[in-house]
Amino acid sequence: MTNIPAVKNNSWFVDLSTAQQELIFEHSTLLQFKKDETIIKQGFMADRILYLEEGMAKLSVEDRQRSTVFKIIANDTFIGLMCSFVKRNFDFSAIAIQASTVRLIDRSIFEQMIRENGKFAVHIVQLMSLMTNKIVHDLVNLSHKNVDGAVCTVLTELASIFKSNTFLMPFSRVELANTVGYSKESVIGCLTSLQKEKIIKASGKKIEILDMNRLQVIAKNG
Repeated sequence: MTNIPAVKNNSWFVDLSTAQQELIFEHSTLLQFKKDETIIKQGFMADRILYLEEGMAKLSVEDRQRSTVFKIIANDTFIGLMCSFVKRNFDFSAIAIQASTVRLIDRSIFEQMIRENGKFAVHIVQLMSLMTNKIVHDLVNLSHKNVDGAVCTVLTELASIFKSNTFLMPFSRVELANTVGYSKESVIGCLTSLQKEKIIKASGKKIEILDMNRLQVIAKNG
């Protein structure tokens, strides 16, 4: 008997029949990744459907000049689902920022379920649309903010993802600068100002949000 995870109402496979669930899990593998280990390397073939069952990862696009983190994902999230059906190559990298468990699913079996099961197909299309919309919305939102608003927006989102006002920054100051579209010096100046105003406390990569209300106001109005 295939070991199928408990079905929740929000499970990605909730619309599959028991037989279809067994088939898809028979053709999948669970891999463990340590913190800072590469899950996906930009440019590699998207020959598997990847699902982050537990943990957290950062997604970044790299070019010759910089690395830009465009998304932080937590457990119960597909990784690069759009690439698997469109480009067939990953156009980003994924790095574990916590110990993570990733399920690798045979793409041909996954596509078979889409062809056979209309409700499942609609559900997957909805997931892809939601992920694309969220990424585009976040990037556009950041591009319209000044450096203080952009940095505070990222900090509030990280607190939400980590479910804590104290967390380790999952990327460097340079990566943060590239993500918000401002210079490293501007970002460091913003973090220093937030510390002086006792809105946050920063020590290395450790961030502690001391006044979430003020941080959210700056994020909204900046």
